[in-house]
Amino acid sequence: MNQPESPSTLERKFPALNFARAFSALSVRAYRWIWTGSFISNIGTWVQKVAQPWLILQLSASPFLLGLDGFLQDVPLLLFLLVGGVAVDRFDKRKILMLSQVVQLSAAVAIAVLIWLDEIRVGIILTLSFVVGTMQAFSTPAYLAFIPSLVGRERLANAVALNSMQFNLSRLIGPAIGGTLIASLGVAWCFGLNGLSFVAMLVALALVPSPSASEAKASSGSVGAQIREGLTAVFARKDLTAIITIVFGISFFGAPLLSFVAVLAKDALNVGAQGFSFALSAFGLGAVAGALAVSSLPSHWIRPKIVVATSSLLGVFIALVALSNLYALTLSLLFLAGLTFVSSNVIGNTILQTTVSDELRGRAVSIYALAFRGGAPIGSLLTGAMVEKFGVQVALALNGVGLLAVAWVARRRLYRR
Repeated sequence: MNQPESPSTLERKFPALNFARAFSALSVRAYRWIWTGSFISNIGTWVQKVAQPWLILQLSASPFLLGLDGFLQDVPLLLFLLVGGVAVDRFDKRKILMLSQVVQLSAAVAIAVLIWLDEIRVGIILTLSFVVGTMQAFSTPAYLAFIPSLVGRERLANAVALNSMQFNLSRLIGPAIGGTLIASLGVAWCFGLNGLSFVAMLVALALVPSPSASEAKASSGSVGAQIREGLTAVFARKDLTAIITIVFGISFFGAPLLSFVAVLAKDALNVGAQGFSFALSAFGLGAVAGALAVSSLPSHWIRPKIVVATSSLLGVFIALVALSNLYALTLSLLFLAGLTFVSSNVIGNTILQTTVSDELRGRAVSIYALAFRGGAPIGSLLTGAMVEKFGVQVALALNGVGLLAVAWVARRRLYRR
């Protein structure tokens, strides 16, 4: 009778991936609560992301107001993320997260009630979008900085990857639920369900302890001085500078791919709405696979050169998606693009958080989040102009080349003596 191979033997044969550790962070009870609460809350958020544009178009039939709503959701992140990082280093991360959940719950329920009372107005939606975006400028770094206090540095890469996996799973599940609710019960129920989903995160936060006193230690000095301190800590290191550069490049050149897949599907691939939805799903499935793969990697693979390699591959896949005229090939390439997109970001995030001190973590992750979120709107605007002038295939191909150039610059910065 053949004896089964021991785990150590299997790990020697397959050193890069070990799926036995893919979910190891979930063995930590506190993280398991937070992961579950965040997953449920994110599903509700994506349900509302389907309903809100639909509601604005029903009320106004104005594409401009639809764009303004998206702008008001994102601009507070660009304005206040660095301030949010300072707040996270000064105050209790768990309390910041709880306040954010309460505000977002209240906003979603308020819209649902106003719809049922037939008193909803576009101006109210726009105002609440700005309020929610402002709260997310504080809750985003708080959430990212809270995770290490739950799982420790040794499980941080796994926890960050699992968090990315649940986010991308919620992006697949939430819109399907939202579309069904709009068709069957009406748009108000989408906002109501989102409001209810925040309760899951509030319960989870109530069940986990606050960070220790040393982690929640208040920093001294003005907000501006503390922002400068965080910037200096990150950009004084060439490895972190390279990672932030790549993350911004991925956001600037990579994120517009999702915005213009619809144009690519219509103009180059000649597929309809269903084909477009399958294309988005292929990217989403690749993102889930990428998160699962990173969660299985041993710690010595969490290195800046892996970020350079995966971001370079992402640039290649974006260019190939742009040049492909075969639908099946495009789906495969989008899957690989999603995989490398998430892998680069998860590994980069993990390196940043394991490098900086606990006292600076909130400011460091706010810089990371600003790079990740800040490049997308500018990149989408520039890509849109290129699509108008040169066509979608040329524009996306140039984006792929641009990301390769950013990865090359970051690599030179990383290895320059």
